[in-house]
Amino acid sequence: MEKQIYLDYNATTPVHPRVLEEMLPWFTDQFWNAASSHHLGSKARNAVETGREQVAELIGCQKTEIIFTSGSTESINLAIKGAAKASLNRTGFITSVAEHKAVLDVAAWLEEQGKKVTLLPVDSHGEIDTNLFLSNLSSGTALVSLMAANNETGVITQLETFIEETKKMNSLFHTDATQAVGRLPFNVETLGVDLASLSGHKIYGPKGVGALYIRRGTPIEPMSHGGGHERGLRSGTLNVPGIVGLGAAAQLCGELREKRNKKTKELVDRLVKGLRQELLDIQVLAEETARLPNTVNIRFVGADADALTANTPTIAVSSGSACTSMIPTPSHVLLAMGLTQNEADECLRFSIGDNTTADEIDIAITDLVSAVRRIIEITNE
Repeated sequence: MEKQIYLDYNATTPVHPRVLEEMLPWFTDQFWNAASSHHLGSKARNAVETGREQVAELIGCQKTEIIFTSGSTESINLAIKGAAKASLNRTGFITSVAEHKAVLDVAAWLEEQGKKVTLLPVDSHGEIDTNLFLSNLSSGTALVSLMAANNETGVITQLETFIEETKKMNSLFHTDATQAVGRLPFNVETLGVDLASLSGHKIYGPKGVGALYIRRGTPIEPMSHGGGHERGLRSGTLNVPGIVGLGAAAQLCGELREKRNKKTKELVDRLVKGLRQELLDIQVLAEETARLPNTVNIRFVGADADALTANTPTIAVSSGSACTSMIPTPSHVLLAMGLTQNEADECLRFSIGDNTTADEIDIAITDLVSAVRRIIEITNE
């Protein structure tokens, strides 16, 4: 079997060996329940609190402000639904059309509950117009939710102004920081966000564990009940191995972020340069916009993305979010940026990570160029 070249790190990352090493004992010899009152339960609780401290250190908050969840989707649901439920006198919710489906689906649910939902458009660069945001923000706004970095295009949201204006209305601000944490300098105190969601498997930690940052004093109601775990906000037996892994991954992010960013940016540039040398008609989406260093979304003009992936079976890339890839529709993010359905169908997202090599990038360039030329030739026959 030919070697597989994985270029889809925004979808998920491998568990780092150091993370796995920390986790393993908590599956077997140290299998204890952190809620148990005996001394072995205390050891499990201590491990959980160490993980909490490590996550808090990464994003610049107090450990008591971290709630563990099963991942970003649950964190987003708890943040938005919990804040909306607690804000009885305000009904407004503002977000953008380019958010992850986890946010957009919750927004649709809020609308069904009678809340006033505003979906802000983005421009061709994937950015939100500040003046349009201000015209929709009001004293009736309960919560604003804007992602820190887009999972499909890598576009980084300049959150500071949006947060500052939201605070003037005494409204809450949530950010889906899933792709930003570990890749960008991300400090919740510096930013002033009230709520932030993150997930373990995006930062070389395990799947099935994540966290929600809740600023001290932020009103929020629980979405599940049954034991009062996590300050009563998220009941259920704690995933001790997962939390240990999330904490270890968070610590590694602090240590390795700059090194990782330098490497991935060089490889992204190598990929784009190599493709442009061979193909006259490719388009880098949001090319002039600040983006994640590891992410690039490329339109191969005249070559359908599904046909392209079918003709490059050893290269693992994405034509959209992994969470919606089973839905046969073009990317809502790319459509929101003004691409037609046909144009969006010609786009592939490349996201690079720890294990990507220059040789793999060069092989991917060769295979992609060959496939694009073959598809265009067949299409034009």
